[in-house]
Amino acid sequence: MDNGKYIDSGLLSLGTIDQLYLSLRLSTIKEISDENLPIILDESFVYYDKERLKNILEYLNERCKDFQIIILTCSNREKEIMEELGIEYNFIEI
Repeated sequence: MDNGKYIDSGLLSLGTIDQLYLSLRLSTIKEISDENLPIILDESFVYYDKERLKNILEYLNERCKDFQIIILTCSNREKEIMEELGIEYNFIEI
């Protein structure tokens, strides 16, 4: 907050909580191994709005080039946004 006070997590949206969790995961990846482990994201963006999803996909594309990123999802939103942004990906439908 602007006043420097902590915000109770119960006041945060699910999308914001998911963003915090993902940022924690991404920040620890290089700390746990010297290898470039794959990043597996299983329905990690379900509570993201379109703008939030677009931003994280751009971030992952730019900042995590050395990692294999596996996105598991039941929607086409990620695929549509990656196509819109020109992000190269492999798509497997099960």
